Amino acid sequence: MSKRFFWLLTIATFLFSCQSRRTYYQYQAVDDRCWSATDTLYFVPDTFTQDGLYTLKAGIRFNEHYPYRDLWLVIEQRTTKPVVSARRDTLHLVLANNEGRWLTNGVVLHEAEETVATSRLNMDDAYEFLVYHIMRDQNLTGVTEVGLKIY
Repeated sequence: MSKRFFWLLTIATFLFSCQSRRTYYQYQAVDDRCWSATDTLYFVPDTFTQDGLYTLKAGIRFNEHYPYRDLWLVIEQRTTKPVVSARRDTLHLVLANNEGRWLTNGVVLHEAEETVATSRLNMDDAYEFLVYHIMRDQNLTGVTEVGLKIY
């Protein structure tokens, strides 16, 4: 094997291994003393580099003041260009078992992620994603951040 081929292979391996499959990743802070059901979070990713199927994941970070063993979220996907359209998905995150033990990583701050849906996104369209909770208690304590990942 020549030195030149070896170096080209090394550089190509380095470049491809450093590329992330993640297209969009953002967490937004919420007031952990009270996340109201009317406090909608807006996520607006940049345009996508190619048309295709993308996986959407929602995540939350919460502390020991969160009083429930689960959380219900709505993730609304809106296309704002060329024609306004919407898709709404409901996500149920189970955070603790029946005995109240957290099923998530963390000691002081916990994090949970779940796949919402697979969706076809087009590079020429503009998107926004809205996230809000639909728990019976209108004001939740203990949730510190809500996030969205698109792969």
